[in-house]
Amino acid sequence: MTSYNVTEAPEFADQSQNSGRMTKTDIYHALRYRICLLDYQPGSRLNERELAAEFGVSRTPMRTVLQRLEYEGLIVSQHGTGTEVTSTDLSSIRDIYVVRMRLMDAMAESTALPITSEILREFDELEESCRALLPQRNKRHFADIIIRLHGILHGLSSNAPLRNLSDILFFQSTQFWFQLLERMDFARQVSDLLTELRMIRAALDLRDVRLVATIHKAHLAIVLSQLDAMDSDRE
Repeated sequence: MTSYNVTEAPEFADQSQNSGRMTKTDIYHALRYRICLLDYQPGSRLNERELAAEFGVSRTPMRTVLQRLEYEGLIVSQHGTGTEVTSTDLSSIRDIYVVRMRLMDAMAESTALPITSEILREFDELEESCRALLPQRNKRHFADIIIRLHGILHGLSSNAPLRNLSDILFFQSTQFWFQLLERMDFARQVSDLLTELRMIRAALDLRDVRLVATIHKAHLAIVLSQLDAMDSDRE
């Protein structure tokens, strides 16, 4: 199962300076995390030379990482202007959510991987973290939970093309959705997420990945409705 231990992401820079053991995958995950959590705002410039120095690598592997991020639509490179974090609009994100919902249908039909005790334990930790959010009102921790949930769901299907596309679309939509979080009722968002986590946990107990996919699709539909409501408010 792909790991999304995002709580370790801020430590990546220290690892690059102290151990020199950063891999391209480590750097890719660190930069993707920064983009999606808005440490790099849309339109921010990314300097290949400076990033290579920060992570303690040459410019060649850093260029490979940036090319991967560009392929996945998180950054864009233009001759004469350099590399920038991409920005998107509500309409584009809505389209992504529609596709993500269809991918849950495909996940329901794909061959499921075993639901292990480790997955259940990780999910219990996730639910506990979500319950602690309401008094904290920490939007960054909320984002961490969303990313970790994606990591768990990502690892339930054996369909590699489905997982790859789901991963790309998730991170494309996450950056913009976290921007919108400032305009949403935080308590309601946490409550909705906690409800989803409890329902998915029950489905995991039944070892029913089809049901897990159906539950997550319903949650995506709720988010889509919220996006539509925001779009209507602007008109």
